[in-house]
Amino acid sequence: MTDNRRPKTPTDAELDLWHTVVRDATPIASKRKSAPPKKPAVKPAAEPVATRLVAAKPAIPLPAAPVAAPAERLAELLRSVPLKEKGKVSVQLAPSPLGRIPGVDKRTDEKVRKGRMGIDGRIDLHGMTQSEAHHALSGFIRRSHAAGRRMVLVITGKGQMPRGEGVLRLSVPRWLREADVGPLILSVHQAQPQHGGNGAYYVLLRRRREG
Repeated sequence: MTDNRRPKTPTDAELDLWHTVVRDATPIASKRKSAPPKKPAVKPAAEPVATRLVAAKPAIPLPAAPVAAPAERLAELLRSVPLKEKGKVSVQLAPSPLGRIPGVDKRTDEKVRKGRMGIDGRIDLHGMTQSEAHHALSGFIRRSHAAGRRMVLVITGKGQMPRGEGVLRLSVPRWLREADVGPLILSVHQAQPQHGGNGAYYVLLRRRREG
């Protein structure tokens, strides 16, 4: 049998009695302890880009590419000239590869440059290899100075520059600057046409000191 009765509503007197009973009651502590809140996980800060770059191992610089000698560079440029145009190529050296140095008066140097000074000796390097010509030129300059000669003529030949030849003509001025013969020389100029033109050089030597 189902009880359909509604729950009884407490009277005012019953409510006052209940409040009196529970007024001094102490709640029973719960045995469960609340867990301390977890700290949020902190991701490590990303390393600054600048720091990583400083820590990186410095790159090793690559060695500089070797610089080709003037004769080699000129020969390389002339190889690019079309074959039908090579006959039109004309290479002229500067009128004074070395020029004069302090101690040579302008009048004397002008006579040398114009070929008006007597030639005391000459050497022909045409047909020699670079090694042979270099050795022969150094010996000739030293012997000429020791013999008291003032101006000598060095013949190199014009060479065929479009085919990469004529190296002696470009190398002689550099050889004449070297330590073994440079101090014996006062000036160097390209020869006049009657003495070989751009295939020869006038070389004015210092006076040999007596004693």
